[in-house]
Amino acid sequence: MNAQFYRTAGYVAILCGIAAVLTLVTSILFFSLEASTVGTDAARTHLWGPLSDLTPIIQMALLLGVAYFLFQIQRPAAPTLSWIATVVGVIGMLGVIAFQALLMLQVIPFEQEVGPMLMAMGLVGVWIIVVNYLGRQQTNLPAWLTWLGVAVGVAFILEPVLLAAMGGAVNWKAMVSSPAMAASSALVFLVAYLGFPIWSIGLGWALLASHPATVSGWETRVCRVGTLSARPQVFSPRRATR
Repeated sequence: MNAQFYRTAGYVAILCGIAAVLTLVTSILFFSLEASTVGTDAARTHLWGPLSDLTPIIQMALLLGVAYFLFQIQRPAAPTLSWIATVVGVIGMLGVIAFQALLMLQVIPFEQEVGPMLMAMGLVGVWIIVVNYLGRQQTNLPAWLTWLGVAVGVAFILEPVLLAAMGGAVNWKAMVSSPAMAASSALVFLVAYLGFPIWSIGLGWALLASHPATVSGWETRVCRVGTLSARPQVFSPRRATR
């Protein structure tokens, strides 16, 4: 693995974070402007609903790339755990893509799609927790990024739990009728949908800053402050290619 590998990995992670921001924005616009008219106004054309269904597919497709790059980076030091985490994560990402595609194609309604889709997101959450644990153990990632990643992973796991506690998508009004449920759901939503793009973009910057750049014949790091540990083992291509 060379510097180009880490640059590509960084750009893919940043694009994934941008797609996550688009998912958040289009979802907010859909529920704010169009959700109340779904099923009641057949003549109205919806824009934000289809976009909010499409952007998670793009986000998960890019996250598959991130999973591949992180597996290649973390496999030498933790072959078994990184392999298990990658398999679990890929299953979850493909599950999200599949269920979102079925929703877009109107094969299944939202009420039937959201539960399995959130369970698939829970698998993605398990993967996020493990890769951040490995990143911290291998001193590849800054502490704030790994802790944020763990929080995002936990939030993804809690989403299907909260949905089940509310009685499923059909009884979503239970969320707003109970102050405790509303508060916990809002917290999980904020951590999951605001935390993930910050984590993904931060990961991308960390990957971009980790590869050595040659300046006047001397090997130096692109960025030293606020990114990765300055210890020699940080994302070292030499260690990765042993």
